[in-house]
Amino acid sequence: MRDLEIEDADLDADSAAGIERFLARIAAIGLFAMAAIVTINVVSRWLGSALIPDDVYLVQELMVLVILLPLGVVTATRQHIKVDLFTEWLPPRGKVALAIVEHVVGLVFVGLLVWAAWLGLSKAWRTQDYYSGVLDIPMWVGQSTFLLGIVLFATRLVAMLLRDIRNLF
Repeated sequence: MRDLEIEDADLDADSAAGIERFLARIAAIGLFAMAAIVTINVVSRWLGSALIPDDVYLVQELMVLVILLPLGVVTATRQHIKVDLFTEWLPPRGKVALAIVEHVVGLVFVGLLVWAAWLGLSKAWRTQDYYSGVLDIPMWVGQSTFLLGIVLFATRLVAMLLRDIRNLF
């Protein structure tokens, strides 16, 4: 029978796919860009006038990258915040079974998010709405990034669900 320990087996560097690690790097770059935009605008406003127009909208769009793109890596390495007070005493098979339940519940919620993201993206694309400001940033850019991030997260959840089912049996 296979080793059913799920805690240590998924923490290796190869558990996250290359695309997920790439997206996590993009998120890190987005975080640095957000920090730079905010810092430059705070300092430049203090000196007289803001240098970067529509900084609030830019940070808002970058926030989608920073939050959603690393979800695949976090999920692959099982690093989500969790309270294991009541589950630590479970045997390995029980932990795997509970992980399967977690994936199924997660997929239900993520499925709802995918549906809502699709509706938002299709509306933003259809209406060609944009954030009014100097840069006129189209709303579909952030909506499409959100949809991409949430679909990749759902894909990772499905892969982990299948792997945990295989490990349980």
